[in-house]
Amino acid sequence: MKALGQLIAGGLWGAALLAGCEAQPTSSEARPAELQPDFRVIVGQDLDALRGYHGSGLFPKPDGVTVYLSLMNLLNADADFGGLGVGLDGEPVDVETDWGGGPTSAWKAVDEFDANGLAIGLNFADYGGDGLIDRLVAGGLDAEIDHLAAFFVRIDRPVYLRIGYEFDGAWNPGYEDQPRFVEAYRRIVDRVRAAGADKVEFVWQSATSPIDDVIEGRREDLSGWYPGDDYVDWMGLSFFLPPDDVQRSQVADNRIDWTQRDFMDELLTLAREHNKPVLVAEASPQGFDIRERTRGNVSYLWDGPEGPVQQDLSSEQIWSLWYEPFFDYVHANSDVIRGIAYINVRWDDQGLWDAPYEGGYWGDTRLELDPELTRRWLLELDRFEAGTDVSNN
Repeated sequence: MKALGQLIAGGLWGAALLAGCEAQPTSSEARPAELQPDFRVIVGQDLDALRGYHGSGLFPKPDGVTVYLSLMNLLNADADFGGLGVGLDGEPVDVETDWGGGPTSAWKAVDEFDANGLAIGLNFADYGGDGLIDRLVAGGLDAEIDHLAAFFVRIDRPVYLRIGYEFDGAWNPGYEDQPRFVEAYRRIVDRVRAAGADKVEFVWQSATSPIDDVIEGRREDLSGWYPGDDYVDWMGLSFFLPPDDVQRSQVADNRIDWTQRDFMDELLTLAREHNKPVLVAEASPQGFDIRERTRGNVSYLWDGPEGPVQQDLSSEQIWSLWYEPFFDYVHANSDVIRGIAYINVRWDDQGLWDAPYEGGYWGDTRLELDPELTRRWLLELDRFEAGTDVSNN
């Protein structure tokens, strides 16, 4: 899900959450393999998606599930407590929040699925233009942060907190002020740590999106958003387009020659320099419909008028076009990529993503619908579990 009110999921553009108490030294070398975290497989990103994935009985229990929270609404009963699922008294409330990207509740994700961990996209973008991030930096949202930290202490399980996820995306207003973003990020980390939430690992997630540069017409320096090694346990990236796809649209004002791979490589270079593991924090084959076995255009900015322009595909073709390059990239960079978070969603049924596709065309990425994709996915899970190669065939 993308930025709340606009994109609260794992998208590429806007329309509509103490592991390392000790700072790790900056290094130009990747950390030794024996010091890398075990590989995490996370699934999301709404309750219906999780119910389909878990309820199918086809897949092993993941290492975590993905949810999204609105920081400014965590104490607001009228806004369903920002997707937290916990009221002012710290007790669970029976509500599922839906901003148009599917039902969500952090508490229900833990309780219903007995989640091993939570990957939380924590949003504080300033959609209203009313100085939300200034208030955060000045302490005006400290009560909300403390409420969130108390939830982390209560559930007592790993949390991968993606603070201001996709900070470099044009669809997240307010994050473009790099020094202010850094202040906001650090304030959240400091208060969560002070509350004793010692199972929280902090994720600094770039959008790694070529479409962002099409929108803005420029390449940005990621290091300006970096809050410092003491405040980052993981770096994160988003992976939606096939890595070597190029811009084919003839209508965009800004033309670029960069691919998804170029942006991800940039993030991985930073991760190696700072000795940090990487989480592919949002991953989904955008534009593919697993149920219908088709592919359509994702955006007029990238490949043509968005929507399910039918290109019929076999299961094997879908795998070779997106999943195989995805896993190849992950395994080729296994010195730093130590986790993936897959979005298992019928996007086309959700208000943020359905026709007329103002947030781009996403399709249907539910693995349980296709026996061949399920078989190959399970082989890849075995490969992560074993730490060795497993045939893709």
